[in-house]
Amino acid sequence: MAKKTDTQALESAWEAAAKLYEKGGLVNLGQYPRYPEKVLTGRPSIDYVTDGGFPKGRMILVAGEPSAGKSSMTIQIVDLVADKILYMDTEATLTTDYLESLNVNPAKFFHSIPSSTEEMMNIIRREIPNFANNVIVIDSINNSASEEQIQKQAQERTMANRAIVMASQLPIIIGLCNQYNVTLFVLSQIRDNMNKKNPYSPDTVIPGGKSMHHNSSMTLELSPATKKKSKESDDLALYETITGRMIKIACTKNKVGKPFRTTEVEFTYGEGFTIEADVASAAIRLGVLQIAGSWVKYNGTNICQGKDNVLPLLKDNPELLSELQQKIEEKTLLTGGEIDEVIESQNED
Repeated sequence: MAKKTDTQALESAWEAAAKLYEKGGLVNLGQYPRYPEKVLTGRPSIDYVTDGGFPKGRMILVAGEPSAGKSSMTIQIVDLVADKILYMDTEATLTTDYLESLNVNPAKFFHSIPSSTEEMMNIIRREIPNFANNVIVIDSINNSASEEQIQKQAQERTMANRAIVMASQLPIIIGLCNQYNVTLFVLSQIRDNMNKKNPYSPDTVIPGGKSMHHNSSMTLELSPATKKKSKESDDLALYETITGRMIKIACTKNKVGKPFRTTEVEFTYGEGFTIEADVASAAIRLGVLQIAGSWVKYNGTNICQGKDNVLPLLKDNPELLSELQQKIEEKTLLTGGEIDEVIESQNED
């Protein structure tokens, strides 16, 4: 009989511990070690800001300002890490051509448009076993209306009703997700705080109630930065074409790694967060590509003028893209502290 590998032994230990958990027993974590299972995306910037990828069986909260690329980033990430995705589309905006433009496989996506928050939660609870070891996405929690809100007239108040439903259902959903190793992505917008009685209260809030923050194992916040304009001449000089934006991604909560890491990645309208944009951002951040004045250098040689030209250069040179990915992987084999020191030294330069 072949000797069990460490991985096989760990899996056997976890299966034995899982049976004890189901029976309400006590588990000795020295005898049955339990580690968070993470999955890498292969996108260097995302894997850095999450400190090693996304945890399985947990809830990930993705919040951001309007048009910050929350849906596009989430769709492209889940396509990389899952074989099938349950997509709860409360905004009724997901289409096949949109998925194809983001270069993902539409056959992986199982689409649902729930009529209420309660129906959405019931669908998720029913389908979690069918999506074991995969992903469920709620896009977004802001557009979900509870049954009480639907039944009442427009002028009647239903304040905090959706938050009450979420607070009662999320612990159940997350328990099932942990049991079936399902990663739950919940999308939400960052909005102005309209109830700012305390002058020290935050200027912005993430709707959905405090249970959203308490139940998430990781929170990513997206905010738009510099706009990217087309360099092609326009027939109408009065108009300018915005082709994309730099998006700042900050991990404001991380229960399975180091929190408060930030990065910036270029978001291209119609394409989303491409691998070329991610590699370009990571290569500059880690010093694989050096900035000397207006020039971008690689191995001491000027390869293009201006950071904006790195992305089209990588699109036209897949060999260079592959070489940079390999160099980035070598850099990220360092420990987390060493990576932070490398990034800080590059920022100082």
